[in-house]
Amino acid sequence: MRVTETYVIRATPDAVWKIGGDTANVADWIPALERSHQHGDLRYATFANDGGEATERIVDHDDPQRSYTYEYVSGPLPLSFYSSNFTVNPHPDGAEVVWSAEFASTSPESESELAAAITGIYRSALIELASHTEARNSLSSE
Repeated sequence: MRVTETYVIRATPDAVWKIGGDTANVADWIPALERSHQHGDLRYATFANDGGEATERIVDHDDPQRSYTYEYVSGPLPLSFYSSNFTVNPHPDGAEVVWSAEFASTSPESESELAAAITGIYRSALIELASHTEARNSLSSE
């Protein structure tokens, strides 16, 4: 399965990347997460409402391209494979964030339900990222 969420934020790409590209502190703008931290290339994210802890590996982080890729290592989601990419691109209205994932469930019949959940997490997180970024870095002030 593959899901992609795209969102335009009214702030510069660098301002969006400053928050969105900080892989250790994603819980600051992903409502589904209670907290997050990182040691080396491993990121630990605790889901809200006692949802458990996931471990992810940052496999590529490219500041000049404002992009990073991570993979699910372990956690509460029934995933046999999960690779996700988060990228911030220039856009006439500010910055376009493209967040995509390719994954497979350990239970193929649950893949569409899992896709809906991942899409919902991405969508709410991008709205929150926009709120954080636009409040701090409006285009008119740069």
